[in-house]
Amino acid sequence: MKNLQLIVFLFLFTACQSYNHEDYIATFKANVDAEINRFSKDDFDSISLARSGKETLERLKEEKIANDRFYADNYSWYQLGKNLMLNPRQAKEESLKAGFERPYYFLEFLKCDSVVSPVKEEVIKGVKDRLFAKYNRDSVSISQSSASELFMAVARCDRSKYFFFINVDFEKVNKASEKQKKVASQMMQSAFKRLKEKAVLKDLKYHLTITTGEEIGISESLFTIGKNIYVSINAQMGEMLARNPGPAPALSLEEQYFKGLTWEKAWVLYEVFGQ
Repeated sequence: MKNLQLIVFLFLFTACQSYNHEDYIATFKANVDAEINRFSKDDFDSISLARSGKETLERLKEEKIANDRFYADNYSWYQLGKNLMLNPRQAKEESLKAGFERPYYFLEFLKCDSVVSPVKEEVIKGVKDRLFAKYNRDSVSISQSSASELFMAVARCDRSKYFFFINVDFEKVNKASEKQKKVASQMMQSAFKRLKEKAVLKDLKYHLTITTGEEIGISESLFTIGKNIYVSINAQMGEMLARNPGPAPALSLEEQYFKGLTWEKAWVLYEVFGQ
């Protein structure tokens, strides 16, 4: 009977803990959203407002909130994995195991100094161990650092040019502010720059040395656009050779697609090459 009572107690205790954990996670995510939607003007905002001459405080508030939301929505498993020194699949598993279905919320959970949780402790310890093992950093300074300091240390040590993941939600950005469209077109330009580094010209044809966007930290949708552009460039060079088999065709086609991206041009590339 005592064993049965103990089993029932443990079951109820576990269920209660599970419920409390889920409730806590929901509250934490709501607080993160509230923080994004909260606006407090700092010195930098005051300078921006004074220089613009046209912007209203309300407009500044809207854009700042929109930019923060844009970052939160586009923070990816790839980027979380870079911070945790894991691959995207492993990072997603860690996050889902902790009850977070989106990577940005899990990152904020780990960075929050007021959070005291066995889940957080386990994940942070894993990052510290991997950082020490890979880069042989001083174990004392690593163990004493806060989560935010730890992630900055990871970024400093892992000097990969592909540390930050690039993704553009074209449909969503097309309805956003002009500033966000400008940022999105710059992101797309950066993604194409990474892709160009993996394009080899051989026998007057471009060949990509990678097969997925993840290999260079860009979304599969951007990789598809870039890949299809190279397919089109190869076809155009083939047609030019057929018409004029003498001198080699100009190789400026690549620049025509990838250089000087405005949002209007980025949107056209998305519509033409995004499938």
